[in-house]
Amino acid sequence: MVKNVIKISLFFLLNLIVFSSLGQSDSIKAFDEGTVTSYFYTNDFLNYNTYIKLNSSQSTIQNYLPRNTIGNVGLPINSLHYKQPFGALGFNYAQNVYQEYFFTHTNLKFYKTRSPYTDLLYVMGSKKEQVFKGIFSYNIKPNWNVSTYFNRIRAEGFYLRQNVNQSYIAVSSNYISKNNRYGLLISGTYNDAKSAENGGIKYDSVFTEGGLIDKKIIEINLVQAKRELINRSISLKQILNIGKQDVDTLKTIIPSWNLVLESSYEDNDWRYNDENPSSGFYSNIYIDSIVTNDKIINTKIENTFSINRMDNLKHRGFVDWLGVSFNVSHQLLNVKQNNLDSTFNNIIVGGNFFNTYKTKKNSFDLLGRYVVSGFNKDDYSATGNVKMEVLKNLDVFFNAGIENRTSDFIYSYYNSNHFEWKNSFRKINKTFIGFKTISNKYHLVIGANYTNYSGITYFDNYSIARQYNGNINIVDVYLKKDFKFYNWHLDNTMYYNYVPDSTVIRLPQFVLNHSLYYENNVLKEAMRLQIGFSVFYTTSYYANAYMPATGQFYLQDSKKYGNYPFIDFFINAKIKMVSVFLKIEHLNSGLMGNTYIQTPNYPTNDRAFKIGIYWKFFD
Repeated sequence: MVKNVIKISLFFLLNLIVFSSLGQSDSIKAFDEGTVTSYFYTNDFLNYNTYIKLNSSQSTIQNYLPRNTIGNVGLPINSLHYKQPFGALGFNYAQNVYQEYFFTHTNLKFYKTRSPYTDLLYVMGSKKEQVFKGIFSYNIKPNWNVSTYFNRIRAEGFYLRQNVNQSYIAVSSNYISKNNRYGLLISGTYNDAKSAENGGIKYDSVFTEGGLIDKKIIEINLVQAKRELINRSISLKQILNIGKQDVDTLKTIIPSWNLVLESSYEDNDWRYNDENPSSGFYSNIYIDSIVTNDKIINTKIENTFSINRMDNLKHRGFVDWLGVSFNVSHQLLNVKQNNLDSTFNNIIVGGNFFNTYKTKKNSFDLLGRYVVSGFNKDDYSATGNVKMEVLKNLDVFFNAGIENRTSDFIYSYYNSNHFEWKNSFRKINKTFIGFKTISNKYHLVIGANYTNYSGITYFDNYSIARQYNGNINIVDVYLKKDFKFYNWHLDNTMYYNYVPDSTVIRLPQFVLNHSLYYENNVLKEAMRLQIGFSVFYTTSYYANAYMPATGQFYLQDSKKYGNYPFIDFFINAKIKMVSVFLKIEHLNSGLMGNTYIQTPNYPTNDRAFKIGIYWKFFD
């Protein structure tokens, strides 16, 4: 495999050199894709000044997937930061440990492009890893765009039964009428996360004390288990602007208000199968000792209507400066388990106050939502956000809030072949305050948050749903600072977590990411080259374990994990819109001891060779 990767790497680099020689008269900076294509997220549809131009930087292209998984790429992600409850106010079934791979209506990039835009990434690596990401976007008319998205992850893994076979597909369209009266966003997603479940290796000591042992002969806990999570959704957002025609064009509407109707349908199909449930891995068998075939389906249909004050560009003072919004939502929910088929409703009202001026240097936003009736009755949230420009190129953000919410449904009721419970937990209370300062000029981000939780729900050492009756405080501080000295770069991201009471919340005290690389133009400035190293590190802590049968992480007190640096070597080469990277991931594997485990019983991958090509087309 190593020889094949090296051959392919040389092939790609040779082609880049040939390609560069054909266009040496063109500077690599001659084409600015940002003038051709920009994108936005759903909440910024009509806020044209927030549209983001494409960035031509090649930094971090080698970090194409999260690395804090339970081993292989595409497997569940063990978060190094804590947030609960999960999701927006209203009903949520459970934490999705594959969420960072998923396409959703809120994380989709909606495009505006002057010419057809194609964005492709293909990566191949050790143990038959193949990753493909593709985006195609096209403006049918200047005011109507259609885009498609496709991600594919396949990998065998270093250990038995680590194989993943996952597909993530999405389509989207955005349209605004020529007179700016009507706007439409529509998106559909299909996420299929399919993977084998090995339950981890039986004994960490076999790995930590085994030296250069063949990973495929290490005994695992589950030999016939697999999991699949299928998510389907469609979302429609319609906007009707109310206002007068622009006196200059006599066509374009300058809205003073708008009416918004958002409609969505989503279903999640959670499946877990084990053809050998009597292997001894599970503490209990409640339904079938021959085969485990758990299936849980939860669906949500939601409609939200809102009326919003807009910036009418008159700016006559307070009467135009103060914005207001009101909204009401209805959720129709259904959950099906082995012996449960329940339907719920939620009615949620909300509003916010904000300043409307789009050119503002200072801004504020006060938001509140309350569940009037339904499964989440009496849940509420109230938050405030303030932005201030204290100096030129230096913005400061403050936020604070309080939430009182029902825990995810999985904590209240669960019935499967190996776990069952029925609980009536009190609501989770959360209060928080934080700040962040950003300086684009100095490539600096500093922030800190203080959060107090009461009534946290969690999974105990036996993976059973529980509630902690005490209060827990969390302080997290983060710093991102990039340094440049001539052609040398040192990029740094640092997180600090402080949890005085770690009874049910376990976090590493420090999470560090550093990259040191040399960057310069070569081949008569036709190629942009980066070569360097990156390091990922966490301090040791009692990392949460993973339960395949529930698909959730749970507490363990047996051993601390962490205190190990993961070192990568990478080369990135870019010519115009084509980038190629060569990466040796976990370069120090086997050189600093066999303690590279982030999740109990799930060692991180050994040294892996990867080659990737990233290509943008604007025609």
